[in-house]
Amino acid sequence: MTPLVRSSRRVFTVCCAASSLLIAAACSNDENTPTGTGGSSSRLVFASSRDNPATFELDLYTVNADGSDVRRITTSPGDDGEPTWSTQGRIAFTSSRDGNNEIYSMNADGSDVQRLTNNTANDQQPSWSPDGSRIAFASNRDGNFEIYVMNADGTNQVRLTTEPSSIENGPRWSPDGSRIAFQSDRDGNFEIYMMNANGTSPVRLTNSPGDDLFASWAPSGQRFAFHSNRDGNFELYAMNVDGTGLTRLTNVPGKNSYYPSWSSDGKRIAFHSDRDANFEIYTMAADGSDIVRVTNSPDAFDVFAAWRP
Repeated sequence: MTPLVRSSRRVFTVCCAASSLLIAAACSNDENTPTGTGGSSSRLVFASSRDNPATFELDLYTVNADGSDVRRITTSPGDDGEPTWSTQGRIAFTSSRDGNNEIYSMNADGSDVQRLTNNTANDQQPSWSPDGSRIAFASNRDGNFEIYVMNADGTNQVRLTTEPSSIENGPRWSPDGSRIAFQSDRDGNFEIYMMNANGTSPVRLTNSPGDDLFASWAPSGQRFAFHSNRDGNFELYAMNVDGTGLTRLTNVPGKNSYYPSWSSDGKRIAFHSDRDANFEIYTMAADGSDIVRVTNSPDAFDVFAAWRP
């Protein structure tokens, strides 16, 4: 089993090999970043251990971008994480509630939970197609982690990548539905790649000595954000899909920022960071300015934020 969070030190397995995020429970809470001011009026879904202080298990919550109206939407054993919102308002997510990581979907209020995958391997990191009809995901059902796609009801599961000696995961569907970005260590370290939605014509987009992970498309489809340790610690970057226009968005030496999610209006990016001791949810303008802290859970961690379309 590859759980979302492992051990008392809470190791998030983001690549199932390299680039794990070590998360320690915070012993203090520095108020270095404004909380709950500004930002988009959209809603976010995220994972948190705030209601599980003994086990640090993750459940899913929704919140306004100003930090108000937090609602818990899952209460299962195991970890619920990596949520993603469809344009129809449904949430797909990864959960270990039934033993291993599988993909589920539910309404935005937590009702009508449906299990979409069912095998002894780990299925995780779902990403909705723009029309809500399909879900891309990563699975090690055939040995190593590869990219798959299925219908929104879990039927017609098809493998898209075939790289038996590498890890392929972190799929993210493009806004027009024609392409899927993903990460792979096929050329050594993890880099961002893009392929057609049917798995053909893969193209490498990044080239750095570190690991580049978890691309998030801008609504225009011409730019994407990602996290990388190319400059030491993990920070957020953005670049054009042709590989030009690289911009560093965050810069907090000794701290880490992960898992960017672009808002549907293109104006803001959500992410989680330990810049204020424990992991919390933040948003910032698309150019990296106006960083706003959305959550405040000093004895827990809040992670995996995703905007509602």
